[in-house]
Amino acid sequence: MNTQLFVEDAISISPKQILQNQRINDYGNSEITYWIDDANDPSTISLSVAGREPQTIGLDWDSITFGRRPYFQCQCGQRANKFYLPRRGTEFKCRRCHNLQYVLTSFNKHSVAGQSLYRSNRLQKLAESRANMGRVLYNGEFTKRFERFLGLCNKAGLNDVVAGANNLMALIKG
Repeated sequence: MNTQLFVEDAISISPKQILQNQRINDYGNSEITYWIDDANDPSTISLSVAGREPQTIGLDWDSITFGRRPYFQCQCGQRANKFYLPRRGTEFKCRRCHNLQYVLTSFNKHSVAGQSLYRSNRLQKLAESRANMGRVLYNGEFTKRFERFLGLCNKAGLNDVVAGANNLMALIKG
């Protein structure tokens, strides 16, 4: 039976998480450990899932306006900003190699059932986004992240949330 794997069900890692030494979500009951092979030249990293044989991943650095940005170099030759480990997976790879799909692209958004699925998915993502958001106000103004969140709420038809935020801002400004 060929079941589709989804990005939302997989563990993801990014070069930023690795280089900033951030914790990666647990894999079941087992920890994901990683290390940079050469601290002076971060061109490869190694990581191990549940104590298995370590996987070596190459980093490809790109020059940008203000410094350099790392990307993972996948076995297929593609550069990726995120690598994924699906359930029952053994290696981190790019989305294409794991044949991962986003939930929102797996159904017809033009059908009645598809519209309901789309709306419930959007509401769940917005709720998770708001739960993970830190501050909402800075110097008496909404943060850019919260303004983006309000724009997404407006697009999703959550007019009460947007109106409540606008009323709050009116109260703050007096």
